[in-house]
Parts: sequence; C-alpha cells; structure tokens
Amino acid sequence: MILSSFFDSLLTAFHQTSLTEWLIFISALLYILLAAVENVWCWLFGIISSALLVYLCFSGHLFLESGLNIFYVIIGIYGWYQWLHGSEHKTELSITFYSVKKNALLAGLGLLIWFPFGFVAHRYSTQVLPYLDAFITSFSIIATWMQAKKIIENWLYWIVLNGLSIVLYSYRGFYLIALLSVVYTLLSVTGYLSWRKKTATSFV
Repeated sequence: MILSSFFDSLLTAFHQTSLTEWLIFISALLYILLAAVENVWCWLFGIISSALLVYLCFSGHLFLESGLNIFYVIIGIYGWYQWLHGSEHKTELSITFYSVKKNALLAGLGLLIWFPFGFVAHRYSTQVLPYLDAFITSFSIIATWMQAKKIIENWLYWIVLNGLSIVLYSYRGFYLIALLSVVYTLLSVTGYLSWRKKTATSFV
C-alpha cells in the first residue's frame, strides 16, 4: 500500500513536470550517453542542459547548483575544444589516468572549496541543504575539469556525485531531474568501464 502510494505520487509529479525539466532530461541524457562513448558532440548537449538548469535551480532556491551550471556552460565550451585540440600536437585528446597522489590532491582541493561554499550558503542565503549542495558543487567543478581533460577517474567522482544529486533534487520535488541523476549514476559506471576498455585496447 505504501509503495503503491509512493509510485502514484511519483506519477502525479511526472505529469506536473515542466517543459524545461523535460528538455533538461533529454539533452542531459544525450550528453552522458555521448560522453560515455567518447563522442565530442556530448559537450553541445551538456551546454544546453546546463543553461536550462541555471534557471530551474535558481527558481528552486538551489543557488549553488545554479552557479555550478553557469560553470558547466563555460567548461562545456572549454571541454569541447580540449577534446578536439587539447593534445600536445593540437590533435584529439587521449584518455589518461591520474596517480593516487594526484587524485588525493584533487580530493583535498574539493574539501577546501566545500566548507566555505556551504558556510556562506547556510549563513547568507535561503539555499536548501546548503552543505550537501556545496559538496556536490565543489567536487563537480573538479570532476568536470577532469572530464574535459579526459582523465578517466572523473567517472568515479560522478558515480558518487550523481548519487548524492538524487537526494538533493528529490528533496526539492524535481523528480524528473532526480530520475536523470539515477540514470547518470548508472551511466557513469558504464562510462568508466567503456573508457577503461578503450585504454586497454590502446595498449595492445
């Protein structure tokens, strides 16, 4: 009975979902699918979905997420260029790995960014779940930069971040975007395995 009521509420919420959310869902889904197979056109759909999310998140008092998506639009243009011309020879960028030390330094940087973001959002705004949003925001900046540079560990960051985003968007009632985060989490695993397979093949 409880489960049935939950799904009825979810179905009602989907029926009330705005056109903006549906456009975000479709373009963001295309982004992650294309990124997983290392197709450079992923960045176009990433830019579109991020631009729409700026408005959606701001309207839902997710101000850090709104700011993060402005960053996504900018890094999307950078990532598009990097994937096409980012190697030393100005040719298509190759997938690379980072050492444990480098990943630890990036994680430390994420933690340094996280607390000030969370504190300011909690103290000086009406931000919802400020510290959770700040954590997602700070590490998403790092993960997006890593994806733009084709550093394979970016997918491991996204598995965690997308999982946390499910909680954040569900709390605000953006159920379609929360569902998108579920799909993102699963496709982040697929993306990691796909890139691993490509790097293994390149060494044969």
